[in-house]
Amino acid sequence: MRQMSNALASTAASRGDVGWLDDEAAETTIDGESAFEEALEGVLARPGSVLATGAEYFYLLVPGLFGSYYPRYYADVEQAFRDRGAQCRISRLVDGEGAVVTNAKALAREIEDIHAETGKRVVIIGHSKGGVDGGAALALHDDRLRKLVRGLIAVQSPFGGSPIATDLLSAPLADPVASLLEILVSAPKGDGARLLEPIRDLTYRERRAFLAAHPIPSHYPVVSFATATKSAAAGLFPSARYIDNRYGEPSDGLVCVRDAQIPRAVCVNVKFENDHADCVFPSRHPSDMVDAHARAQAENLALRQRLGLCDSPRRGPPLPPPVGVSVVAAQRALADALPERLKSSPASVDYHEALVGVLLARPGP
Repeated sequence: MRQMSNALASTAASRGDVGWLDDEAAETTIDGESAFEEALEGVLARPGSVLATGAEYFYLLVPGLFGSYYPRYYADVEQAFRDRGAQCRISRLVDGEGAVVTNAKALAREIEDIHAETGKRVVIIGHSKGGVDGGAALALHDDRLRKLVRGLIAVQSPFGGSPIATDLLSAPLADPVASLLEILVSAPKGDGARLLEPIRDLTYRERRAFLAAHPIPSHYPVVSFATATKSAAAGLFPSARYIDNRYGEPSDGLVCVRDAQIPRAVCVNVKFENDHADCVFPSRHPSDMVDAHARAQAENLALRQRLGLCDSPRRGPPLPPPVGVSVVAAQRALADALPERLKSSPASVDYHEALVGVLLARPGP
């Protein structure tokens, strides 16, 4: 830990890369702030009103990096969308430990299955790496998805890359990070290298190379959503402060606002307070949430393995790891102890519905 801390204190591996995609995309992006505010006002006045206009679509929520570690990740949005009349589910085939290319293939299969079952086109809503995986699915499997997907909403997604991912995997940090991951998630010794791969997919080098070869086809409407945290009461304030001190960039603690911009997208960069976990971690913690999550993850893993959608056989104890449960509990405890931090911020379920409104206002394929 001391070796890793000392190395992190001296690295600046992301310097020169933060915001590169924003610079390249500046002439093609659309400012979506006013459209979002108008849609949000309508949702707050009549929850479900936007989803009612988009009832012909199925909403697929895609968790981000290691999303399988966190009980009830995206469950609030899933339940609220259903309560408001929409067909919606959290992805069953995307792997929280999976590489971008593997998850893109899994998403293509899942979208085909949803369309076959419901006859509806799909709106992909991806959080963090989930948005990156969604964009990759559209780019790599356009021939399969063009008639099945209405569009993509990328929520706090590091499309250009992440300084946290880049700095953690810079020399000489990669080996200590791999060892730390093994300890944190109780993985077998030597398994840390596998867990680094999806993080590596979010480094600036990998994102530059991937987007150069596989841009999102222009016929898909895309909405990006970015937030920043400045509150010392935020769970991710330490990492947000690290990014600000090191690179002078606002972030949600893991993703810089400028790295969430996507070429040709409607970009919604809000001013209200939210860190990277606020929009997906649960507001309620039922007594059975860990057991229910473990059962769901075991079923999802078995399904991915049966369909050949795993990077490699998973080793280690069942999900979720205790650290994931603790992180979710700590986030809730902070929010309950310091409610003033988010008192001026809309609920995640409401701004997710507003983002749907922004997307559906754009012409689709």
